[in-house]
Amino acid sequence: MSNEAIKADQIAYRYYTKLVSVVHAARATAEPNPQAKVDKWFNIETPDAEIFKENMRPYRSLSNAPSPSPFELRVLLSIPDLSANQVLVCRGADSSRLRIEPTPQYILLESWSLQFSSRRHGGSGDTDFGLSTVYKHGIGIFRSIYTLLRVLPTWK
Repeated sequence: MSNEAIKADQIAYRYYTKLVSVVHAARATAEPNPQAKVDKWFNIETPDAEIFKENMRPYRSLSNAPSPSPFELRVLLSIPDLSANQVLVCRGADSSRLRIEPTPQYILLESWSLQFSSRRHGGSGDTDFGLSTVYKHGIGIFRSIYTLLRVLPTWK
């Protein structure tokens, strides 16, 4: 494997892991471990979420995969077991309270999807981006995602 392919795999893998880190940092209800490593990729410091390390392993070497499977990250609200005098409700459009039955275990709050596609060189209209350009574009992308996550209703 060429040095260029190794660097491309590393940047692609960091796109996936940074998305997980940014979303996890914005949505986790527990404070991060103060001794946790800090991920500084794409010029945004986020706590390194070690709990997702094993799930991210398939995205480490995308250049060897014929067609990388899409990555989907879901943010779920976990519903605890309710006692006999508790019910789950949501607020309707007219501010009325609507009971949710049966009580689900989880409620999907957000879904993030990321998929890389390989570009073959030489096709008409294709633009060849260098790895440094891909990384620089990632800085803007993750700063935008970081900001967006803090203005959406599920922020903390």
